[in-house]
Amino acid sequence: MFLNPWAVVAGMVAAGLPLAIHLLTRPRPVRMPLSTLRFVREAIRQRRARHRLRDMLVLALRTLAVLLLAGAVARPLVGTQRSAAAPEENVERVRVVILDVSQSMAARERGVEVFERARPLAADELAYQPGLKANLILAAAQPVALFAEPSTNFAALREELAGAHPRPERSNVPAALTAAAEMLDRGDRPGVRRELVIVSDFQRSDWAAADFSLLPADITIRLESVAPHEAPPNLAIVRAGTRGPVEAGRDARLHVDIGNFSATPRQVRVEARLNEAVLQLTGNCPARATTTLTGSLVLQEAGWHAGEVRLRGQDDALPADDVRPLVVHVRRAPVYGLMTRQSPERRPSSSYYLERALVPEEQPRGEDSQIVRLEPEDPDRELLGLVDLVVVDHPGQLPDATVQQLNTLLRRGRGMLYVAAEAADAVNLERLQQAAGDGQAWPVEFSPAGSNRRDLFLVDVRGELPPFRVFGDELTAAVAPLRFAGGLVTRPVAGALAEDVLASFNDRTAFLVAASAGRGSLVVMNADLAASNLPQSPIFVPLLGELVERLSSGESETVEVSSGEPLTIALPASSGAADGLAITGPAGTSDAGSDLVAEPAGVLWHAAAAGAPGVYRVERDGRTEFAVASAIPATESDLAPLPANVFRERLSAGRDLRFRSQSSLNRDARDRLWTWLAVACASCLLAEVATLRMFRM
Repeated sequence: MFLNPWAVVAGMVAAGLPLAIHLLTRPRPVRMPLSTLRFVREAIRQRRARHRLRDMLVLALRTLAVLLLAGAVARPLVGTQRSAAAPEENVERVRVVILDVSQSMAARERGVEVFERARPLAADELAYQPGLKANLILAAAQPVALFAEPSTNFAALREELAGAHPRPERSNVPAALTAAAEMLDRGDRPGVRRELVIVSDFQRSDWAAADFSLLPADITIRLESVAPHEAPPNLAIVRAGTRGPVEAGRDARLHVDIGNFSATPRQVRVEARLNEAVLQLTGNCPARATTTLTGSLVLQEAGWHAGEVRLRGQDDALPADDVRPLVVHVRRAPVYGLMTRQSPERRPSSSYYLERALVPEEQPRGEDSQIVRLEPEDPDRELLGLVDLVVVDHPGQLPDATVQQLNTLLRRGRGMLYVAAEAADAVNLERLQQAAGDGQAWPVEFSPAGSNRRDLFLVDVRGELPPFRVFGDELTAAVAPLRFAGGLVTRPVAGALAEDVLASFNDRTAFLVAASAGRGSLVVMNADLAASNLPQSPIFVPLLGELVERLSSGESETVEVSSGEPLTIALPASSGAADGLAITGPAGTSDAGSDLVAEPAGVLWHAAAAGAPGVYRVERDGRTEFAVASAIPATESDLAPLPANVFRERLSAGRDLRFRSQSSLNRDARDRLWTWLAVACASCLLAEVATLRMFRM
């Protein structure tokens, strides 16, 4: 076999070049007037014989050098056994060949793609044999079979194989084996031999989920591994994005996860580009580990920003994972709607504390203010639609219309912070729950309390979750001095998630409660802030900031999907109706494989398979309403194969399974012949020089 068979044809054509050059550069006879013609003829005859010998030797050496060079480029493999079984007379067989076309098959070893070693092995299995029917399955995120059942059209199978190439996807091994099992079950007739041949690098992350028990019990399974003898070193960007909301004009923290899938530490340099913003990151990545590089950049304009993160100065086995597309949603400075009966002139008050904690800087009044006060009895619909987060504090008993408006905002994805301090708040929360119906899940029930709720302190604080996660090891010392008063009595709801109660008081009632409502979320802070010392503590502002981030991060997180995987994304409510929206792929191309479906809860972006790596946008009149980055699955960057004994001992499920590794078959002798051919080519060139010098003497 030849790794580069095209070089054999090119070498045969190039071998004629020395002869053509020799014929075109032969000296032409020159007419000269001489009187002693007899002596001249004798001298010419002697020189002609000498030159003819020289020319023949030089021509032979040049031709041989060209052929040896072509052989070295072709990379012949010696000592290779043919993988296909020898044909047997009068034996009917059904064979399914699974060829792995996942991204890991594009890895290079000594300049040769692993996939190019797999192609000839699969071709051997798809060669014509008497009594054989075959089919080809290309195994990627969604396996694709050329025919619905095994066929004798070997020409079409080999043509499909010739056009196959690795895809930027993972290999869905269970789906590929299921498809093969269905085809082989159709050939369950007496006297029919059933065979499954799998050609792959058997990457650990993909093939650990293999289940051969799906296949018929009498099947013969042959695994042809093209994985290198040792997993080639690889460096990859496995994730890139921001965490939490990003606001226009403020520092955005970019996190880039670098995976070092090699045995030595690596110094890495990363360049991130988002529109016109450029960020350079450097760091050291330990062996067999993932490290996170972080940096800050400022994005001045609100909206969707697209770019990429790229490794610089690296030469590894899989160049495709050295770049990763990136999408970041930058929002304008958030506008908070404070719904309260308390006057802004009343200081101190619960609403005053909330206002100053939400926006610590002095704010102008009017349209440019980040705090909008809303009347509980009749909130301005236009203002209510503009706010990013609703904060309810001392609203009194809310009218039915206001409850419905708040419930609509929650269903559309807005967040709400409800500070429960009065008896009327228990009624309001119950009515909000009833308005939401089954779409809202509450972990506790609220009921009015007496006047004896004083001197409460926090216990059972879930420090691993926001908003307390930000305090780290200092959490216990930070919450110990806090004392609370007021609020409501709570009772746990059977079957509710305990994680939704973020903190509790010493009387076993809840302090912070999280609930979902449609596409939005709600957090209830069960305390009277004016009667508590929380607003005077140093943790109040960061605590409220973390709560705001929890409630508003749904539309601000980096959006990324895996290439080739099914895609279903609910577009934000701000995108509007599906009519007028269009999907564009990288470089402005239309994405014909996606659909926008109008649902009662909003617009769904649906695709059977996410496109090739790049940025995909949902646009209306040229303006981006939503964007997503399609990227190579991070698992494809780890090129370590699954050991053969795992297949034989754990995954075979009692089937007749034979594993053969191409790297174990005379590996050194197979792929070392090209070096001797290159040495022989150089020797021919040196011999040519020596021949020319010898004939000049």
